[in-house]
Amino acid sequence: MKKILSSMILVFLISITNITYATESMVAQVNGMMCIKCQKMVTDALVKASPTAKVKVSWPEGVAVSAFEDKSNLSDEDFKKAILGTGFEVIKVTSVAKFIEDPSEAVSVLSN
Repeated sequence: MKKILSSMILVFLISITNITYATESMVAQVNGMMCIKCQKMVTDALVKASPTAKVKVSWPEGVAVSAFEDKSNLSDEDFKKAILGTGFEVIKVTSVAKFIEDPSEAVSVLSN
């Protein structure tokens, strides 16, 4: 009985360690942000649109990122609308299957 129980526990532990999570980041090129206040407006709008996302906005690079540990709960259009609601222009939106936290990485994603 102990051997069977030990085997079951081992199988369970192996299955837990093999769980993979799908990550996704939504990246936008944003025109018109000129200062930290602009950056905060876009950040606040994206956090409101998706509170579970890790949001990173950078006005010098002109990018906005919502990164999800799982799949995004926003469509590209909803992501774009959240930013447009702040009054800034969205040039391009793309989604990638990786967790992006660095604005310079977001810029490179947009240039691909």
